[in-house]
Amino acid sequence: MAFVYEKISEADQGRFQSFNLRSPFNGRPLETRKWIVDRERDAYLVSMGGQGTYDSEIPMFHALIWNGNTINIDSFTTGTGDVSIGIEKFWKITRIEAPVDVREKEDELLDLIKDAFDAKGFAGSKDCVVNVHFDFIAAPEFRLGVKKLDHC
Repeated sequence: MAFVYEKISEADQGRFQSFNLRSPFNGRPLETRKWIVDRERDAYLVSMGGQGTYDSEIPMFHALIWNGNTINIDSFTTGTGDVSIGIEKFWKITRIEAPVDVREKEDELLDLIKDAFDAKGFAGSKDCVVNVHFDFIAAPEFRLGVKKLDHC
């Protein structure tokens, strides 16, 4: 199975709440209605707010929950084209902060990030996206104390 961009169902609300995500702006519990999910790989990408266009100073903040690990990702994006001829997306990943438990799977993590961001498409649809490019500005930082979910 691949990542899909979807509305968080009533049945999945408990799963989402178990991530205990907090807004990077006010520290309150994050409220969102959509995520990008690959259930087979136990991976969930959640946008947490921000700006994130190439000409902005503030990135878009994301949390990637993967096998119970919370990976914090900052990104900027732009695109060329339009929905009638196709859109070429560009992602600049400027920060990846992950638990040390993930260090041995760094290559798999980077592939997972590409797959998840590719699934975002344009305005939640992949139909009009013809190509996606990635520029990893920063290598992943693996730290002690980065959140690992207890129940996963």
